Amino acid sequence: MATSRLHGRRGDGSAVVLGWVAVYTLGLPTAMRARRREDIAAFLVDEALDAVRHGEARKLRRRRLGRWLFGIPDDLAWRLVDAPAMAADLRLPAPWVPLNLWTSLLLAIVAVVATGAFAIVASDLLWGAADPAHWPGWGPLGFVVSCLGIMVAVGLAVPWPHRAMMIVVPSVVLGMVAAPWLWGCWALSAFAVTARWIQTGSTTVRP
Repeated sequence: MATSRLHGRRGDGSAVVLGWVAVYTLGLPTAMRARRREDIAAFLVDEALDAVRHGEARKLRRRRLGRWLFGIPDDLAWRLVDAPAMAADLRLPAPWVPLNLWTSLLLAIVAVVATGAFAIVASDLLWGAADPAHWPGWGPLGFVVSCLGIMVAVGLAVPWPHRAMMIVVPSVVLGMVAAPWLWGCWALSAFAVTARWIQTGSTTVRP
């Protein structure tokens, strides 16, 4: 048990290293994240044992933090290049999940509202009818881009809800900044796409 706690001793830098592993493996399959963390944790245990044997325990924290800092580019390269290909091999194609009554209704409402709002504000921008006194700055343009993103997300939510989630989140954030008084509409958009994502369930992973 003492050996298993070596990588968790206070002040030895292991918390920083393992915390960073948890951050850059976000979005990967659970089994893949756990395997990466276990590999790093096992390495930290071996390193701690070697440091104790050689009387270098006091230098362990500085050594780990230095390696962590200079290893960030390599970790990000692994996450962005190697990890997605490895994760794709683990994932099985998700079966088609038909829309139910509630997700159909939510997505339809969001689609109609977003399309109507996009048409009204975009036409004002195109024809120069937008009044800067009532809506100054980049607000109208941000609103149009947000509505367009939500329309795309709603369309993608039917066959590919995971991709829709990656689009609706920044679109809703942009809409909240451009037109915060419509927070209810933005929240409804996020809720509708999230409901569809939850309905389809998590991606199946090979054991």
